[in-house]
Amino acid sequence: MAKNLIHLVGNAHIDVLWLWKWEEGLQEIRATFASALDRIREHEGFIFTCACAYYYSIVEKTDPALFKKIQQAAGEGRWRIAGGWWLQPDCNAPSGESFVRQGLYGQRYFKEKFGKTAASGYNIDSFGHNGNLPQILSKSGLASYVFMRPGKKEKDLPSHLFVWEGIDGSRVAAYRVPPAYTNDCEWGPGLEEKIPLFRSLAEKENIPLMCFYGVGNHGGGPTKENLAVLDRFRKDDDALVYSGPERYFSEAELSSRPVIKDELQYHAIGCYSSMSRLKKANNKTENLLLSAEKMQAVLGRGCGETPSGEYEASLREGWKKILVNQFHDSLGGCSIPDAYPKIFNAYGWGRETASEITTMLLHRLASQVDVDAESAVVWNPHPWESVQCIEINGISDAVHDIHGNEIPFELAPTNAVASSYTHSTRFNAVLPPLGYTVFKLANHRNGMDADDLVNVLYARTVSSLSSPPLRLGIDRGTGYVNSIFDGEKNIEYLSPEGIAPEIIDDNSDTWTHGLSSYEGLRKKMKASSWTMISKGKVTEEYEIVYRLFDSTVIMRVIVNGALKTADLKLRVVWNEKHRLLKLRIPSAFGNGAFVSEIPYGSIERAADGTEWPIQRWAALSGRGTAGPSLAVLNDGIYSCSAEANVLCLTLLRSPVYAHHEPMRPRADMAQRYVDQGEHEYHIRLALYGEKPPCSEYARRALELNQEPLYVVESVHGGVLPREKSYCGTGGGSTALVTAIKRAEDDDGWIVRAVESAGKAGEAVIDFSWAGCSGRFSFGPFEIKTLKISDGGAVGETNLLEWQEGFGHSKNFSF
Repeated sequence: MAKNLIHLVGNAHIDVLWLWKWEEGLQEIRATFASALDRIREHEGFIFTCACAYYYSIVEKTDPALFKKIQQAAGEGRWRIAGGWWLQPDCNAPSGESFVRQGLYGQRYFKEKFGKTAASGYNIDSFGHNGNLPQILSKSGLASYVFMRPGKKEKDLPSHLFVWEGIDGSRVAAYRVPPAYTNDCEWGPGLEEKIPLFRSLAEKENIPLMCFYGVGNHGGGPTKENLAVLDRFRKDDDALVYSGPERYFSEAELSSRPVIKDELQYHAIGCYSSMSRLKKANNKTENLLLSAEKMQAVLGRGCGETPSGEYEASLREGWKKILVNQFHDSLGGCSIPDAYPKIFNAYGWGRETASEITTMLLHRLASQVDVDAESAVVWNPHPWESVQCIEINGISDAVHDIHGNEIPFELAPTNAVASSYTHSTRFNAVLPPLGYTVFKLANHRNGMDADDLVNVLYARTVSSLSSPPLRLGIDRGTGYVNSIFDGEKNIEYLSPEGIAPEIIDDNSDTWTHGLSSYEGLRKKMKASSWTMISKGKVTEEYEIVYRLFDSTVIMRVIVNGALKTADLKLRVVWNEKHRLLKLRIPSAFGNGAFVSEIPYGSIERAADGTEWPIQRWAALSGRGTAGPSLAVLNDGIYSCSAEANVLCLTLLRSPVYAHHEPMRPRADMAQRYVDQGEHEYHIRLALYGEKPPCSEYARRALELNQEPLYVVESVHGGVLPREKSYCGTGGGSTALVTAIKRAEDDDGWIVRAVESAGKAGEAVIDFSWAGCSGRFSFGPFEIKTLKISDGGAVGETNLLEWQEGFGHSKNFSF
């Protein structure tokens, strides 16, 4: 550029809910959009920019006349769409597929309603940005990215304009908004002070800058006074131009810009542990929707006629509901209590919808399977062979696979206390890839009487559990699990410190502003009782109860030697205020770092006590590429820290709702505290004698979070065999098929496959349900989207399921 322009970006950040409820947020969307149209009508040069396809969809539904005026202004170039996503979510906690759906539904909406897609990603208020976003953005037609957090004090960057490189090597142009997206900022209360300082900053960096202005958060947008101030400055300075992100990036000179290959972290660590119930609901709903889509896709034609259109529409609506729930202030746990009932209802709607679809499809399938004895038809939702521990409600005398082989099994007590003693039949099952198999259940019944109960062996001990080749030790004084020893490989996985729940004083606000770790007084909970629950041929199960202050942790420990796992099922009764709960898991080895999952990828971080956002797994291992590793899998825990060889999962925090520093809660009011009451967690320790590729951790975490389904069938004939697979990947591949769905244009199927180990390779994928297969090459962490036509032809497409271009003003070359 000939001179350092200041691109004046009129915008209005709108929190659909935060310190107000959703209903109020909708009113602010309509009022803000109407105000922006007034400014366009009044001021010849003014340009308005707004992201979030969801907001436009709300206006379209509630005020069609207003929406038509927006379309007209956009066609005239006075209203600029941005972002390309359904809305501005938290950018660490949602799954990789959730980020894909943000672009899929957002960009398609903009294309349908405005004739074009957005060119720039736009998440100016999210609290941090995961290292795989450049790939997801670029494959959704977004060649550039605008953000604000982390700010200058939280992460040092060499320039406001730079090239951001993701974990797979993808690059986008990126811009950090200085210092805020509204008029008020650390430089002064308004534009009178902001503009001169922007000119000075542009000269100092010798680059153009974007200056965002307009009233934000509760909506509002640019005001008449804003435009009057800007016009006074523009009379004497032709470097000030009304603009938007698309123009800014199209004119930017990027060849000399620094390249940043890193996460853009972070603004507020507390957002990943506040509102634990909400985060659990998010994780559960995502996984149920993915399971339902896969089942619907492969059984839609292979198992008789199903109401596919109805199911697909319901699943799409379920995704859109959770995308709205992933708004940064809601999923971050930062909103007022009154905002959350609607959010939990939406998650409940998504879970119920997905569960009903999978149940109906499984029963439709099972009714057509040839069953010659009372049997369990078990469905594996993953496109790889899976060995998992199955629990069938009821009591059996024997379990056989389809080849007639007797399978070791045991009876485990359930929580029911009724007319007879109820148990489940527990066994390890080999399941075919994305398909089903049948297990015969001999003399299957609901319960047993007291006389029969004495014949069930429950060995009792106080110091160890054994499920060969694993032996688990418990310290008699503290109740901490202090040893997991593999006798077959002669490997100890835990240090003597032992697995322990720990309570830490925490006086930070809801976001935990200004901290990178929790430094309050720490105190470990101590065991008050321990009981052997069951012992059998498959597992041993133990219950330990820990107490401290006003809270209790009941931990079930289930050791499964054949699977090399130790499951920790926690029930927490939490009554603390200004405290947090961590689960310390100390390994017998460490290398000063740990690796954990991020959306559709993984990343290594220092084990220095810093709190980090994670997803469904984290792992500790020794130095070098060989040696043992301990993977910690979870079902909806999004925050952890690591100290040398100890991984510390952050389960709960109890700040005051929506408390933002530097404000202080009123001392004369009884405040409401986050996450009071009962909570449940399922944590699985997966043990490896030799450190596997990270794709193995990802596979095991998916198995924990998308469990097998079963239905018990009586004797009946059927046209389907007793075992069948509908899709599978070849052995040894580090690429995982994570999503299968009907194409948005209803002209085939979409298959998402992700390389999960960070290394290039090939994968053979058998699309049995569609009658075809293929061999595909993957780059490190590559997200590949395949489209299978109804005729069986396989090709690649982008995340938006389009072959054609996006209509950008500029495709960047870095």
